[in-house]
Amino acid sequence: MYECPWCRRKSFSFWQKQWLGPARAIKCTACTRKVSVPWGKAHIAASPLLLGAIFGLVVWGPMLGEGKLGILFGGIFGAVFGMLLTAPIYHLYVPLVKPGQQEDNRGDDDEDLSRSRRG
Repeated sequence: MYECPWCRRKSFSFWQKQWLGPARAIKCTACTRKVSVPWGKAHIAASPLLLGAIFGLVVWGPMLGEGKLGILFGGIFGAVFGMLLTAPIYHLYVPLVKPGQQEDNRGDDDEDLSRSRRG
């Protein structure tokens, strides 16, 4: 389970986070506020998927057979292999954040705002 950046309750499952992208937000079941993931870290975590598919098209495709079918299977095998690498990276590296938040800022926004007003 993953912690909501708003209420700090563990209310998101592994699969909810895996299907969550930076352009999408889901609601916390505890506080009903929306949660997303940061763009940069999500793209870095997804890069093995893209690189695996390209590698599969270029290298494994011709090895599996001459023609379009071999290249297609090579791309699919490469993407599946890339996804096996992407899932644990996404799990460990990409945090849940408040929508629009780019960095992994663990502090409360209200607390930061009150500090900036004081001095």
